[in-house]
Amino acid sequence: MAEFHHRYMNTFVSTSGINPPDAQRVFDRMAAAEQRYSRFTVNSELSHVNGQAGQETPVSQSFAALFFEALRFYAETDGIFNPFLGNVMRSIGYDRSFEQVDRHHALRHNVPPTAKQSSFAFDLEKQTITLPAEIALDFGGIAKGWTVQSAAQSLLSMRRPRGLINAGGDLMGWTDSDHAHWTIDVSHPFSDHQSIGRIAFDSGQLGVATSSTIKRSWSDGTQLLHHLIDPRTGLPAASNIIQATVAGPKLLPCEIYAKCLLILGSSQGPAWLAAKHPELSYVFVDQSGKITASEATNMPHIRVVFLKQIDIP
Repeated sequence: MAEFHHRYMNTFVSTSGINPPDAQRVFDRMAAAEQRYSRFTVNSELSHVNGQAGQETPVSQSFAALFFEALRFYAETDGIFNPFLGNVMRSIGYDRSFEQVDRHHALRHNVPPTAKQSSFAFDLEKQTITLPAEIALDFGGIAKGWTVQSAAQSLLSMRRPRGLINAGGDLMGWTDSDHAHWTIDVSHPFSDHQSIGRIAFDSGQLGVATSSTIKRSWSDGTQLLHHLIDPRTGLPAASNIIQATVAGPKLLPCEIYAKCLLILGSSQGPAWLAAKHPELSYVFVDQSGKITASEATNMPHIRVVFLKQIDIP
């Protein structure tokens, strides 16, 4: 089947192995998610919730479901994943869609506080959220990953035998044993035309997510900044990992833990990830260009091949 492409949530979204009506279903979900969860759209539901900080605010069922997932990972990762960084992102100059950011002289402000786990209120039954007055939500990658995973699961429930949905490197694919396998190229941190390796699988389903400090970076005129915030400092992560990819049975944990691995760095991240999610596999590139992959995949239907080293420009 043909591939279909569209741009949503500031990234290219593609479908493979999916018929045109199903591809349109995927794109409709992405369009709805962009309208609901973007902090760059003034009339999005996220912007409304942030604008009502300090007050109890009713939210939609979809918004409540995603916020619940965000809180689950917030607790599970001990706050390394933090959805309360909206004002922090603004403070470092990421206050508009990335293609509009001044990448050489972005305006910076003092870093604002981040939310403690007990400082907000969420009533899942009533579907209401109360944020502290100084806090803003930023769902970022979790909204994208959650939407791709939901779209894939919807097609799986319709008994579609094979498909792949890719939203800027956050992807989920599935296939049965009667169909051809999928081969996924893992992106190169410094090139859109090269890869650092491949992941192939011939049955079941697989989620893959990649996070990088290189692809979305800019300067305030004095130092290089990027969009992956270490919530312990409120500043762009400063670990020795420049790109991390995580693969597993579902996309959403991969999306969350790729960012966490990158934030924690090579000395702490791999053991931390293995203790929390031994079913997940990883590969990362460090500042020297060395590529490190987990020893075992725990998923026998997956085959991986990676380079050992890349040149750093």
